[in-house]
This record gives sequence, C-alpha cells and structure tokens, in this order.
Amino acid sequence: MPFIFASLLPELSLGLYLLAGAVWLGGVTRYGLLFVAAVGLFSWHANYRRYRQLADTPTSRLASAALGQVELSGMARCHPNAPNYSPLSGRRCAWYRCWRINERGKLDLEDWLRWTMQRSTRLAARVNPPEISSDDSFLLVDGDAEATVLPGSAQVIAHHRRRWHEDGMLLIEEWIDEGETIHVRGQLSRLEPRVGAIELRLDIGAKLAEWKRNQAELLRRFDLDGNGQLDQREWGLARAAAQREVLALHKEMARQPAYWLLAGNEQSGPPIITTLPPRQSASLFRRRAWLHAVVALVCVLAWLKLT
Repeated sequence: MPFIFASLLPELSLGLYLLAGAVWLGGVTRYGLLFVAAVGLFSWHANYRRYRQLADTPTSRLASAALGQVELSGMARCHPNAPNYSPLSGRRCAWYRCWRINERGKLDLEDWLRWTMQRSTRLAARVNPPEISSDDSFLLVDGDAEATVLPGSAQVIAHHRRRWHEDGMLLIEEWIDEGETIHVRGQLSRLEPRVGAIELRLDIGAKLAEWKRNQAELLRRFDLDGNGQLDQREWGLARAAAQREVLALHKEMARQPAYWLLAGNEQSGPPIITTLPPRQSASLFRRRAWLHAVVALVCVLAWLKLT
C-alpha cells in the first residue's frame, strides 16, 4: 500500500487542492483554508523527500553499481522483440503517457472528480478515457551493460510533449524516445537464471503432460511390446526421457548471463525516471516542494486573520 499510495501523490495533491477550493467557494472559508494548508504541508513533504533522494544519490555506472538504491544514466531502448507504441500517434518509443480530453462537454461533478485524479491540463474539460500510461518495461543501456526498467507507477519527467486537436478532442502525448539519455533512480537487483528442484519437477510434469496430448507419438516412442499401452517400465523410460530434455534446457538457461532489474520498492517508493539531468530534476522537485510550502503558509496566515 505505501508504494501504490506514493505513486498517486501528484494526482492526490491536485485533487485535494481543488476540493479545498470548492469548499472555500462554498462558504466554509476557514475550514477550506485549513484543508488547503494541510494538503500543502503533505505535498511539501512528499516533494522534498523526492528532492533529497535525487540530490543525495550519486550517479553510478551500471557495470559497477552496487545492489540497492541507485541512480543510473544511460540510453533508453525498447526490448528487441517487444517495442512500445503510443496509442494516440502510433509513435515507437521507450515509454509514453497520453490524455484524451473532450473539449465540447460541460464539466459536471463526476467529470470534475475524474479530472482531479487524472492531472488534466484544463479545468473545463472532460477526460474520456483517463490517462493512459505505458507499464511495459524497456531497457537502460550503459555501454555494454543493460538493465530492464519497470516503469509501473514511476514518477516520469519526459522532455517530449505534443498537443493537438482532433474531432473535438484535445490530445496530449508525452514520450521518451529510443536512444534518448535517461536517468533512473530506483532499486537495482540482479536476477540469476537458476532453476531449483521444485521447478525441475514441475517442468518434467509439464513435459509429460505435453507428450500425453499426442498419444500416438507417445506410444510410438515408448510402447516397446506394442500392446497399445505403457506399463510401469515403459512409463519409467518416458519419464527418464522427459527429465533428460528438461535438464538440457535448464543447463542452456543457466549459461545465459544474469540481468539487472530497476524498479521501486515500498521503502523508497516508485522509481523516478527523467530525461533531465539529475541536478535539474532535483531542482524541479525542490521548487515544487517550496511552492506547496508557500501555499500552506499563506493559508495558515489567512486562517489566523479570519479567526
């Protein structure tokens, strides 16, 4: 839960600010001020924490990085046989985020609440469907080394952004190009292609089940006496053959090199993926943090004046 909650902080902050504004305009001014101040302090803490994470983590080379929380730089690449494509423009890219906003409809309460949770750029708009963000993994390539990045609920700052109008809809697209330099802060782990005894037994069982679906071929290979069925000895031969095939496959897998994985965890929250230099990204989160702090301070001062 903390990991999922942290990934929704930007949307939650915007939604609560707008909700507080609605309460304020509704006549409950003092309570609205206190609510905005509380949300401002919460958002300040969340953004300042992100700022410190980026500012305090040195950039490492993937080949020499230690396991755990790291900040890596490299080129963004799609998996060789699984490229990502933006659903709006069909653009091939490593990552994308899109919005489709209906500009013709009036904003009712349901649309307003949906807008607050989707970070639309226009208040007088209806979001249909909501934000579409790529969850597919891609590669960070640093020289001869590469790591698989799991964006999931990552906080992404993308340089490329396009807006255009089509059939009464405002279309917004953000993306990370292949070959673009990216900086990722997240949890680095190393996955070894090892198979244990349990996996071995399961794979042997799966292989035998596959052979059973083709009875004619199974009997041709292992029915030594030709009576149309396998006795205990013949079934033992089939099981030994399946074990040999599975073991050969596992040995081939074991010869494959280990691969790196970049993701988030519950302690540090979702990963941060940015196309900006690390120092510039840290400054962005710092400005956001102090902007929320100023809003909270102004609301507290206004509340004191009213009371």
